[in-house]
Amino acid sequence: MKKILFVCTGNTCRSPLAEAIFKKYQPSGYEVKSAGVHALEGMAMSEGARTVLSQRGIEENHRATTLSKEIMEWADIILTMTENHRRAVIDQFPYIAEKVYSLKEYILDDPKTQEKIQQLKHHMAQLELKRATFLANNQNQIEKYNETNDISNQEHLEEKLLQELQPDHEAIAQLTAELPSFDVADPYMSDVSVYNETYLELEAAVKKLVNKLQGENDK
Repeated sequence: MKKILFVCTGNTCRSPLAEAIFKKYQPSGYEVKSAGVHALEGMAMSEGARTVLSQRGIEENHRATTLSKEIMEWADIILTMTENHRRAVIDQFPYIAEKVYSLKEYILDDPKTQEKIQQLKHHMAQLELKRATFLANNQNQIEKYNETNDISNQEHLEEKLLQELQPDHEAIAQLTAELPSFDVADPYMSDVSVYNETYLELEAAVKKLVNKLQGENDK
């Protein structure tokens, strides 16, 4: 039995909608739950989310769940509503990073966009690697400048670092401009029509997810 976890901010709108929709189309061999990065434990689903589900004959008594070590380790695949949620999950639980994706990234089936995502991840990793290597190689000088308050030399080092990082910064800016948004907009405090748009957006994404999971099971 594989386990899917949907994650949003408060676990009262987007992720419980995704959970309910997944249950509607749920393939055999899968369990599903949802949680929130900043959820208030036990809080009810938002009225707008409950309404759009009820309009489709789906009755839901969902209560919010906050992220925890237990639920992170329970899940085989963790799918967030936005890129910021994905980063927040990884920041809290870095050891499970390999199973965390934004929902729309996970279901992406366009090879060109997938390639750009991999390029973006490469350049972001290069930024961290180059920064760490530079600091390690120049640690003695940095400590010396800090002791003597020699600002001019320290500024020279900072400029040198920026020059080394510039190609990756430029590549990241270019790729970010070219890539589509992978975020599901938050309908919180909006009227029912906005919640309905969110439902339809999530339904389309979850259907693609179910097809992807079923395809993987058939292999």
